[in-house]
Amino acid sequence: MTYLNWCIDYLKKYNHINQNLEYNWPTLRALLNITMPINISDEFYQKQDKVLKDILSSKEITDISSFPNGVYLYKGDITLLKADAIVNACNSQMLGCFVPGHHCIDNAIHSFGGLQVRRDMMKMMEEQGHEEENGQVKVSKGYNLPSKYIFHTVGPIYSGIHRDEIDLASCYYSCLRKADEMGLESIVFCSLSTGVFGFPIQKASKIAIKCVNSYLKEENKNIKKVIFDVFSDNDYEVYKNNMKEVGL
Repeated sequence: MTYLNWCIDYLKKYNHINQNLEYNWPTLRALLNITMPINISDEFYQKQDKVLKDILSSKEITDISSFPNGVYLYKGDITLLKADAIVNACNSQMLGCFVPGHHCIDNAIHSFGGLQVRRDMMKMMEEQGHEEENGQVKVSKGYNLPSKYIFHTVGPIYSGIHRDEIDLASCYYSCLRKADEMGLESIVFCSLSTGVFGFPIQKASKIAIKCVNSYLKEENKNIKKVIFDVFSDNDYEVYKNNMKEVGL
């Protein structure tokens, strides 16, 4: 039996699923997405890690350490970037996406990081005792991702009020300050709140660029590389044009 098949059988039993399932990565990903890892065995984590590392080994990793110091725009999969930290766009529960196979960054980061990410976030949220407010940051290990750490932050659900802009800026500043505090040299931001949270990309990108530019000039001590990671051609063009306006 392969490690993948073993992990699928384990999570089927753990989640009390009786129907037959296909033995493939989409099935395992879906099971990872729905699982609350309250008492997952060490053996599962060991075998899951081997599956995820095998998947990662078949893909091309972009190592941020090869970039000269500065601010960059990158179009591609954030789970394939090797940096000190990548930033995850979360909801206020901070536990990842529970929709099987959903195409959101929260789902991808948790799926390819492994169930340890949700396990760690569960512990943090239990200790906190309430849902996360907008604009803060919590840090977990990257586990099976190329990056060392995941910065989890909740951006605002866009309503058009000025508070949305303040909260979004807080996400960027909180992450930058935490990275600096930890002595990290590189951090990768996704385009926070511009997906299902509905923040207009034009306005959100200008806030992101302004925050990063301001922080690096006025507060920074350790950060050497900041990457804005986008997924679509349209978002890439928006960021590129707005970065040019401020000389980045």
